[in-house]
Amino acid sequence: MKKRWITAAALASISLGGIYYATTHSPPKHSFTTLTAKQDTIKKQAIAVGEIMPAQVVKVKSQISGIINDIYVHVGDQVSAHSPLVKLRPNPTPQDLTAAHANLLKSQAELELARKTLQNYQRLVAQNIIPTNFGDYIKSKAQLKSAQAIVEQNQQDMDLKSRGESTAGNVKLTSIISAPITGTVIDIKVDVGEPIISTESNQAATEIMTMADMSNIIFKGAVSEHDAAQLSTGMPVVLTLSPYPETKIEGILTKVAVQSEKLNSDSNTNSNQQQQSFDNGFAVEVGQIKFPKGMVLRSGFSATAEITLTKADNVMTLPERALHFDGDTAQVLIPDNSKQGYHYQPVTLGLSDGINVEIKKGIDTKQPLIDASTVGDTND
Repeated sequence: MKKRWITAAALASISLGGIYYATTHSPPKHSFTTLTAKQDTIKKQAIAVGEIMPAQVVKVKSQISGIINDIYVHVGDQVSAHSPLVKLRPNPTPQDLTAAHANLLKSQAELELARKTLQNYQRLVAQNIIPTNFGDYIKSKAQLKSAQAIVEQNQQDMDLKSRGESTAGNVKLTSIISAPITGTVIDIKVDVGEPIISTESNQAATEIMTMADMSNIIFKGAVSEHDAAQLSTGMPVVLTLSPYPETKIEGILTKVAVQSEKLNSDSNTNSNQQQQSFDNGFAVEVGQIKFPKGMVLRSGFSATAEITLTKADNVMTLPERALHFDGDTAQVLIPDNSKQGYHYQPVTLGLSDGINVEIKKGIDTKQPLIDASTVGDTND
């Protein structure tokens, strides 16, 4: 009898232990990462990389040759139009100076001849030998005026080559180069004592300095041909300057190039390797930029422009990773009590920015969804 009780107690203990083990070691229920859709704004954007610069930039050059004698401005100076920038001193060759002097002497001699000729005709007129409308008499008057003009011109040329200054009527001729615009001196290319080649020379004229209107700053950059096909002027732009990465600056797309600029030119080749152009860059400009007050700007700051192509405001969105695709059909995974723990629900997609996508219909914002990227192969 005692053995029966012991046996029964042992069996009961084994049964209870089995039940406890089954209870505490049963397979866990499905555990998936879930999320819900939210209302948000989706933007499709093109990215342009470039720099900011003044809209008006002028390279200052000289119409006369010479040597830099004085520089009146410094980089960063605000200069009004017609203000003096640089003064040159003449640097003629001995041949040029000799030729100018010879031309002056020759023209003076011709002037003296014209004056004597006119005096002779005037005496004949006074003696009533010839009338006042005599052809040669009238011609001699014109020749005298012409000779005087040539002497004046040669004298001005001699003065400019020897002293760098002269006058032409009421106009003062000088070797001082003045500012062509009102703006900022952003670069000075020369030093005192350097020779200057003029724009009248057959050689390339010397660039003396660069001026710009820093009150009108624009962005210049380039986009790929894939984005250029969707661009049009007037599109909103958000700029980010490298020195101010946290500041978003608004602007308007004002120009899209009609002709492309190759990012990798076929001319950059050698005998060992042929390089092919891999893409075409289209130049773009952004204007009407709303820079924050007090922001320090310098020409050449690198910048990135985000150009908004299309936008959907206050729409239902999901991360693209949460979607499952069956061919061209987009689906979401909705949790349920089935063996696999979810079922598929087709949805209609709208605009995508590459990270999030608009959901037009198929679910609501309160419905829990399974993140398809955490499930693995959902086709299994």
